[in-house]
Amino acid sequence: MTDQELKDLVASFAVDRKETGKLIDQIAKEAAEETATMRKEAVEMRREAVEMRREATARRKEIDRQIQETKEIVRKTSETVSKVSKQMGGINENIGFHAEQYFQEILREKLTFGGQKYDKMIANMECSDKKGISLIEFDIVLINGKSIAIIETKHRIHHDFVKELVEERLPMFREFFPGFSKHKTYLGIAGFSFSQKVLEEAKKYGIGIIRQVGESIEIEANNLKVY
Repeated sequence: MTDQELKDLVASFAVDRKETGKLIDQIAKEAAEETATMRKEAVEMRREAVEMRREATARRKEIDRQIQETKEIVRKTSETVSKVSKQMGGINENIGFHAEQYFQEILREKLTFGGQKYDKMIANMECSDKKGISLIEFDIVLINGKSIAIIETKHRIHHDFVKELVEERLPMFREFFPGFSKHKTYLGIAGFSFSQKVLEEAKKYGIGIIRQVGESIEIEANNLKVY
């Protein structure tokens, strides 16, 4: 190898080292930039994660607040419904008591039902057990030597009550008051308002209808049945 060739070879090594140095510097620069970018992205991701956790916490608090608010609304609504129910129950009870007293007073004076005259009227005829607990009560019972009339009073009578009077309450009367087993028994319902269905059921079972007319009462007993 000549001196010139040796010089050229050494020169080429120097160029290669210089190019390699530039390449290494470029790679190092790019690696540093990429590392910086990754660090920046990591910081941003951590910031976003913190923000998401903060928002999630805020949403949970808001949901909890709404749940508590809903519970309070439900509680207040339940209390209101309960109060209204009690008030309505009291009103219905008062109306029912008024109807009971009204028909008791008039029938105590008239002592007449279905064309028959009765000797006395027993209001709220009741049977209790040995402890004094009421087992059954009948609003009005008219009595003479041969017949009794059992009359139940309500402000407004539901048609199901007609069947109940015949099939449930009458057998209970006979069970608890056997002293009237030989009496002819008549049934009646008294009220301020009757639906057509009630009138039809009463006619079907042969039950008398007593209703308010002005200051007195009207008795429909043409279809009375002896029980």
